[in-house]
Amino acid sequence: MQVVHCVVIGNDGLVYVCDRQADRIQVFDKMGNFKNNIWIKRGNSLPDNWGTTWWIGFSPDREQKYMYVDDGGDEQVKILDHASGKVIASFGRPGHQIGEFTHGHTLAVDSKGNVYVAETDWGRRVQKFEPVK
Repeated sequence: MQVVHCVVIGNDGLVYVCDRQADRIQVFDKMGNFKNNIWIKRGNSLPDNWGTTWWIGFSPDREQKYMYVDDGGDEQVKILDHASGKVIASFGRPGHQIGEFTHGHTLAVDSKGNVYVAETDWGRRVQKFEPVK
């Protein structure tokens, strides 16, 4: 790993580590035993060192059905099916307008499922996204 960008423990007791520049989330048990990789592919073909897995959050349900990944390389939040690790949706794009990201850096999910994305450097703001029912 070049940049370990986040470490999150899920309700399943597993440890999720953002290996940002390798475009993956490494999953371990609490004793440090490797379980699997969740790969997050780039949405564009531009080569860079930014990587895709900047931060992780989980949906507030007990099973944490959804995993939210802040992809600072593509400036998107990718929504994954937690069980399979497959990307099922995404939102955001590069830019300075509402719903766009300029260096999206970290995210958090509250008990109502709202997703907060913090931008660093040039973005310098936090945006709140409410789930659609």
